Amino acid sequence: MASRIKVDEVTNLNGSGNVSFPTGGASFQGNVGVVGNIDFSGQLLQNGQPFVTLPQQTAANLGAVLRSGGTSGTAYWDTTGEGASGVAGFSQSKYKAGFNITRGFSCCGYRGAQSWRNVNRLVHSTFTQSNLGDLSNWSGAYIDGKPSTTMNAYIFATGNSWDATTNQVSKINMNTESNAGAATSMSSSRNRASAMGRDFLYAYVHGGGSNSSNTVKYNLSTESSNNSTSHPNGSQNNPACGQGATVGWIRQGGAQAYDFATEVYRSWTDSPGTDGSNKTLSSRNGFSYWNTCGGYRTSCDWHLRDSYTGGRMASVSKQGITTGEESMHTGNEYGFICGQYDGNQNNNGYLFTYASHTFQRDSRMDRSGISGSASAAGVEFGTLMYGYTGM
Repeated sequence: MASRIKVDEVTNLNGSGNVSFPTGGASFQGNVGVVGNIDFSGQLLQNGQPFVTLPQQTAANLGAVLRSGGTSGTAYWDTTGEGASGVAGFSQSKYKAGFNITRGFSCCGYRGAQSWRNVNRLVHSTFTQSNLGDLSNWSGAYIDGKPSTTMNAYIFATGNSWDATTNQVSKINMNTESNAGAATSMSSSRNRASAMGRDFLYAYVHGGGSNSSNTVKYNLSTESSNNSTSHPNGSQNNPACGQGATVGWIRQGGAQAYDFATEVYRSWTDSPGTDGSNKTLSSRNGFSYWNTCGGYRTSCDWHLRDSYTGGRMASVSKQGITTGEESMHTGNEYGFICGQYDGNQNNNGYLFTYASHTFQRDSRMDRSGISGSASAAGVEFGTLMYGYTGM
């Protein structure tokens, strides 16, 4: 029968250092607590079988697909992807997984000749809309906004008028729901502006104003900007803009795609029919909803468009509802309109359900605190996941 030794501590003869079991192993029953590293040769087994762990997870492989290495290989993260319409799959997976959206802020807008500094906040989990008061440094309409990694909302072309030509940028701290003052101005003035967003990195702002054929590239971290690529169709006053993970889209007099990596435009064939005055909802799910008629308001169907190819995927009925100059933002699985123009600027709310691609009136999204709000800026707030900082 084996001997039994009961001790409180086991050390070597020197009182410190390693303890060896030179001619055999050691068996333990119960829990074993270890402070420090465990260094071993051979296999790590669980119930006699190799214990398998995941490959290292980092921000670089966020959203990637785990692949088997077979019987003799090693599991790995596939960053080549399999995604929207069979293209850009890894980019789409990373784009979707990297930002958990929980709220949306509807900023500024106008009714009649009156523009607003007002901001409303929509909580997506409860569809609860709240009036936060006058948080924007300046009022404005026909504007757009984008978030930074620190969850500041940058509102472009806020010139204290419903139709201003200005380079002023208002900043709202969405964490504290407070006015963060004036951000650094854009490199050129813009009138009736829209923006394409390279996620959390840059806003590419278009509109009328000075050097209006140029794209204003605005850095969402440093607040620096410059007149970047020239638009092939010249001035783009009051365009509709959208984006996916790697490509921006703009429609006004002409229709162009904009590659974020190269900052080069290319022609967008088979584009939607909007003249830009009726706006676009870009999801993070690989698709966007575009208006298909112009004239500041329309009851024409939405076009569901692939965010990578620009191709038409389906038509989505407006259910006879007239909308225009929409104030929109996206959630994770829903999209929202919080104010628009249907012959009058109003606070009406509407809901897009992404799973079914349906659209409906929903009073839970109605704005409050002002008498109507068309052409406001919608900006998303949430949590950046797993080290994600943008595409």
